[in-house]
Amino acid sequence: MIRAIIYAVLVCAIMTIGLVALDLNKDKPVSALSEKKELSEVDKQPTKKAVAIQIKAAKSEEDQVKPQQVSQKQTGIMLTALIKGLRSDKGQIIAQLFDNPDAFNNNRYDQAVRTLVIPAKSFSGELNFNQLPRGEYALVLFHDANNNQQFDQTSSLIEGYAYSANLSKTAAAKTTVVTFRQAAVRTESDTKLNISLIYH
Repeated sequence: MIRAIIYAVLVCAIMTIGLVALDLNKDKPVSALSEKKELSEVDKQPTKKAVAIQIKAAKSEEDQVKPQQVSQKQTGIMLTALIKGLRSDKGQIIAQLFDNPDAFNNNRYDQAVRTLVIPAKSFSGELNFNQLPRGEYALVLFHDANNNQQFDQTSSLIEGYAYSANLSKTAAAKTTVVTFRQAAVRTESDTKLNISLIYH
């Protein structure tokens, strides 16, 4: 008898719990719950717009990383002067290239198209003037042994000098002023000059 009563109480309790659970879920139909589940799975998938943005961003990063290939083709010609006869490594070599006869003939050094100043200790014996237009050029250089930026010819100091036409010591001594016409060389393509310094 007692067992029957306990069994009946347990059955009533189980039925009560079941009814409460059904009452809690009656406002949430099965279709809504399944729809929420489906939406959560869709949210994990990127939309077409999101994919497009990602592709655009990736392309932008690729463009930033990819180096720009800019044409750096050099124009003009190269004039190279090979200098021989430097007597010491003191001071510096000063070389100026002119394309204007008037500037050359009147020692207007500020109008030189190119100026090179090279320490004598590191001078390799080669002067390079690149990207020059075709035309006539006159080169003058001297060995500034005392670094005073002046050409000295005294009893105590004789500095070497030279011109692009490689005028000899005798030819230079005969002329007090070397003109542009005497020193000029015509350049139509890359040109190399062999020049010897003059000391006298």
